[in-house]
Amino acid sequence: MTDIVDHLIRLGLNEYEAKAYIAAVALGEATIKEISEESGVPRSRAYDVMERLADKGLVEVGNSTPLYYRANEPTKASDHLMEELKFANDEVSRYLNDIGRKAEKRDNPIWTLRGEWAIKNKVCEMIDSSKTSVELVCGNNKHVLYYAKHISEASRTKPTTVVISYQPESFIGALGDARIMKLNQFWREDRGMNEGVMSEKGFTTRDGKYNLELLLVADHNDSMILSKERDGYRAILSSGTVINYFLLDLMEQIIQHSDTIKKENAIHIMEH
Repeated sequence: MTDIVDHLIRLGLNEYEAKAYIAAVALGEATIKEISEESGVPRSRAYDVMERLADKGLVEVGNSTPLYYRANEPTKASDHLMEELKFANDEVSRYLNDIGRKAEKRDNPIWTLRGEWAIKNKVCEMIDSSKTSVELVCGNNKHVLYYAKHISEASRTKPTTVVISYQPESFIGALGDARIMKLNQFWREDRGMNEGVMSEKGFTTRDGKYNLELLLVADHNDSMILSKERDGYRAILSSGTVINYFLLDLMEQIIQHSDTIKKENAIHIMEH
């Protein structure tokens, strides 16, 4: 039941409301005492909770003594919560976009992103909005899988290169017209990457603090380094800085020392 409570909270109920609504559905018709016992909501709070659910249109109140409550049909109740959530989202989005357009924009060249949703959204934005080129080095194939559609779309209109360290041949035909390359083992050793371990999950530093999974350069100007750290994912974004200079040079070196995977090579590899 914990998952359902969490989902109802995401739809706008608080924990007590979610538990009380589930109890009302399970009991059919019930008094405050019965709902409190079934849900674990304190009896002193249960009446206010049920009245709020009634105000939200999720339960009906019987004209009796003691009061009885019954839940409205769950699918309709869920749809109603979704409509309320969508309306609130539209209003919030409209207002925030309006004040955001009026806000002062500062030219900060380096930003840090945390949280998987924010990072994924930014990677998609960088790939989709690029004008002249897209270059990626993927140490973890889950990123290739997740962004495959965006990479494929980008490859139709601009040079797109994807360097993959683990089984790049398996992506032939999945990334549109993108050039697929395999990171050369000798280059990794020559560049001092023996200071850590390269695996199918990415490049993990010797101390285990950082696992580098993705390097992205768009239009030879905007860059992102994505690492998984002990407290979650972190992405460093840079544009027009000295960091970019070194990242662009690194990307160029990686591509120069990587091997292009051709379709006939992939078929040969997969057959054997």
